[in-house]
Amino acid sequence: MTVNVTYECPYCGVIHSVERDAYLDDKSVTKYPLREWEYANPSPVGGYEDADGIAIPCVTEDEEGCGLTFYLNFLQYDDGREVDAW
Repeated sequence: MTVNVTYECPYCGVIHSVERDAYLDDKSVTKYPLREWEYANPSPVGGYEDADGIAIPCVTEDEEGCGLTFYLNFLQYDDGREVDAW
């Protein structure tokens, strides 16, 4: 099952929509990638199962946005404990 979720660019405040699997849990939205995490590019068909998050370029179809990339980070677990990536 997929869901359509919106995120606000931390640089300029433009809202972006991403379709992703419902089971993925969000950790945070950051201006910079987390150390040693791998990011997928946004895709209309998803496919984020193997990624640690999504790199979202701040550009919309209406040519709004600042053009910078921000990062959606998913919760990650190791032996049942949340991975601290800070």
